[in-house]
Amino acid sequence: MKFAVHFFGCKVNQYDAARWTIGLGKNYVAQPNDADIIVLFSCVVTHKAEAEVRRFVQKWKAQGKKIILTGCGTNITLTDLADESVTLVRVDQLDSFMQQLGSFSAPKVIPFYPDRSRGFVKVEEGCNWRCTYCVSSLERGEVRSRPLGEILQEIRLMSERGISEVVLTGTNLMLWREGEKNYLDLIECVSKVAAEYNMRVRLSSVYPEMINARMIELFCVYPLARHLHISLQSASDKVLKSMNRAPLGDLTQMLLQLRNLDSGFAFTADIIVGYPTETVQDSLMTMSFLSDLRFSKVHVFPFSVRPGTPASQMRTLPSTVVRKRAALLNELGETLKKSFIESQKKSYRPAVYLRSENLALTDNYIYVPSEPFSGIKHVPIVENSYIM
Repeated sequence: MKFAVHFFGCKVNQYDAARWTIGLGKNYVAQPNDADIIVLFSCVVTHKAEAEVRRFVQKWKAQGKKIILTGCGTNITLTDLADESVTLVRVDQLDSFMQQLGSFSAPKVIPFYPDRSRGFVKVEEGCNWRCTYCVSSLERGEVRSRPLGEILQEIRLMSERGISEVVLTGTNLMLWREGEKNYLDLIECVSKVAAEYNMRVRLSSVYPEMINARMIELFCVYPLARHLHISLQSASDKVLKSMNRAPLGDLTQMLLQLRNLDSGFAFTADIIVGYPTETVQDSLMTMSFLSDLRFSKVHVFPFSVRPGTPASQMRTLPSTVVRKRAALLNELGETLKKSFIESQKKSYRPAVYLRSENLALTDNYIYVPSEPFSGIKHVPIVENSYIM
């Protein structure tokens, strides 16, 4: 049997896909056309993402492929796809399924990412929080934290393979636990090891309540990338309460402290536009928050009804309203992006070289044209630098 591995969506899926790319060994092929079976890590975070997964499943079925469908979607969203060609396997049961299928096993520690200078490190899986719009917590299940020793071992092995930046990722980083240790202890332990090997650490998506005084202390001491991608969703506490999320509290003060630490500190955000309870005033409040704190990029997600979530039972806003608000926010995002790059021009930032793209990625998430180099090097932010 020949297997291809394909993923959609988040860094968690990308990590899991890399793990099985290694685990399948000689049975792995790079191209789905050459495979008998395709292991597909799916994403259903929005209707658009779900539609893309369904399109690929139908395409591969038409080609006579067998599909092992895992990732998100196997509990609720994609259950109708199960048939003689498509086997749904919950992501937490994939290891045992593959073992039974053909004694296949993936390593618990990924020693390297081929031809990469950056490596993703999954620290936990699942989420116990129940944001009203989110299907991922329903699809991924309860929190499963990776052992700290396993995480540190993975980082050491990556350093031996020339990886210069590790990106800590998970469904919800804040929920990692091991005994009395929490996510801040994890970040500190990882950062200490990274410093030993001249590596830097980047945090993937963080929740606003993760950003506190102790986290700021960690940024003062350790080689953490000067960039936070914040799962903000809204800057209106009223909307956040309706989403079953925490209020923003002193987030503004915390972000200003980070900006005082480094004037080039970058903040990017995910925003849901057109949530059913969002008013014009709420939308303007979010735009003002992003402008005032000079965010460098905004990921705009028009509200997408996800089956099984509380928000799916709410009356949605007119599509014309959602489209208009999304257009305004996208326009603001482009303005903020250009303004941030302009503010950084002629400065030098520590960067890693992206081998397959002839680009360097700075600590504050700017892509800069570059000649090859190893490790971490300060590069100038030049005229044609950009943010994706």
